[in-house]
Amino acid sequence: MIVIMRRGVVTVVAALVVAGCTAESERPVPPPAVAFTRGMAEAVLAEVVAGVGRNGVADFCATFARSKETCDILLRDALRGCLLPGDKPTVKSAVRLPATGKSEETWRLVVQGRTLDGQKYVSDFPVIRSAGVPKAALAIYWIGLGYGEDMDDPPDYTVIPQNACPK
Repeated sequence: MIVIMRRGVVTVVAALVVAGCTAESERPVPPPAVAFTRGMAEAVLAEVVAGVGRNGVADFCATFARSKETCDILLRDALRGCLLPGDKPTVKSAVRLPATGKSEETWRLVVQGRTLDGQKYVSDFPVIRSAGVPKAALAIYWIGLGYGEDMDDPPDYTVIPQNACPK
């Protein structure tokens, strides 16, 4: 116990018991709740784009996509059509989709750019919050994919590039 006297007033301050502090500090402390922001989602997009610039599409899905299997299928289809990303895409819009019983909190970025052969694309780029960490859901951003949409009936705002393979 510490006793402090100031101008005739006695203030008593109890010292912490070291054993109590130790026991308390050994308990796992949950991380503080951090908002999932548009900036976080755009940082994921920038990381994916930079990764393509450094390494091409080798190990792309394993490195960047939460859903590796779906990414692998989309990437295979893109490569079959000779579609590779070109310039850095721009974000046209962003919508935060709250978590539901069957889906995670998501930022749906609508990105626009050009494929390596110069074709315009407009795609959804969903970024989910998985175990508290933002991650690209599919990572393929250059094929005009609409998030959660049937590939045979894409949303009106997407622009799907055509097969770019030499004929």
